[in-house]
Amino acid sequence: MNQRISSPARKGLRMSLIALAVAAAGGASAAEDLKIGTVLSFSQVMGIYGNAILDGVKLAVDEAGGSVAGRKIVIVGEDDKNDPRVALQLVRRLVKDEKVDFLVGPVGSHIVQAIREDAHQSKTFLLVANAGNDEVTRELCSPYIIRTSFSNWQWNYPLGEYAGAKVGKRAAVVASNFVAGKQMAAAFQAGFAKNGGTVVEEIWPAMGTADFANVFTRLRGKEDELDTVWSFIPGSGTVNYVNQYAQAHLKPVNMGPQSNADDFFFGAMKDNALGVIGAGHYVVSMDTPRNKAFVEAFRKRYNRLPAAVDLQGYDSANLIIAATKKLNGVLTDKKAVRQAMLDADIDSPRGYFKIDPKTGNVIQNIYITKVVKRGEGYAHEILQTYEKVQDTDTSCKLVW
Repeated sequence: MNQRISSPARKGLRMSLIALAVAAAGGASAAEDLKIGTVLSFSQVMGIYGNAILDGVKLAVDEAGGSVAGRKIVIVGEDDKNDPRVALQLVRRLVKDEKVDFLVGPVGSHIVQAIREDAHQSKTFLLVANAGNDEVTRELCSPYIIRTSFSNWQWNYPLGEYAGAKVGKRAAVVASNFVAGKQMAAAFQAGFAKNGGTVVEEIWPAMGTADFANVFTRLRGKEDELDTVWSFIPGSGTVNYVNQYAQAHLKPVNMGPQSNADDFFFGAMKDNALGVIGAGHYVVSMDTPRNKAFVEAFRKRYNRLPAAVDLQGYDSANLIIAATKKLNGVLTDKKAVRQAMLDADIDSPRGYFKIDPKTGNVIQNIYITKVVKRGEGYAHEILQTYEKVQDTDTSCKLVW
């Protein structure tokens, strides 16, 4: 016998079924993979850095047990080949086809400039794990861009201040002729000028230059007018530059971003790296319990010591994990996701680490270092610490 359901009862049943459907959909969504798309250079001149960032990401995912808030963490990405056009195609594929929740990368400042608009328009969070391009947290800032590495200004302005106060008043700049080289040189020059320093020579070798004989011929002609040479030669050219600088027996102090004499390259540089002064946000030999634990975990996983680039991938993944955990795996509210990353308390091996809510750029300590011998190897000795360095530029206007 059929039993007729009254109109109020039918309405109540319909609402119950809708509620169950919504709950089921929510449960399915929460169980979906958390996809992290990497936009990194695994080859070409920047390949060593892209692979290092990925190593850091993988370690953080391993430490989280491979999942967060019930969502399996999946890393998706390909080699952007240090080519802006390839990187842009990769971003579009990761966003449209893979439907990634976050993007991590890129290595190069010219790459992040190329992919900025697509990340912003697609409302996909991009955690900048290396590229220091000042503009993406200044006039090209976006609420969807969070930088976990450094800005080009952030390293080099303090180094300029230090050089003017402690090294001398006359400098040359030598930098690869692309956006990062230009921005870093300008930041160093500004900090240097603050303490009475003057740049008397500028040299701009092309990206990928391996032989710096012409550079050192010019510097030798100015040697008596110089106290220091600030330089930025990224990627595979770094080793050649530092080795050739030492072999040229130039008197001015060799300085620049700490990456000039990166831990990666000590084996190839050996004593040629001794005395190189740098600026960076991480020193692998920092004597803190958190850093010691990180170094040991990294060494166990990869059978090598971490460098700053590894750390940048590690902290990027941990920021994603922390935000996802806080939101119980539900990432549909973009403003809530950004706020969760701003609020996240990341216990970074680098020391102080927070994201500036006004710009999306990281606030962190900057360490002035010098390469020294330590035991049977080499290390960066900390000469001075600039605490909680925050980009002071005010051109960022966040628009959702």
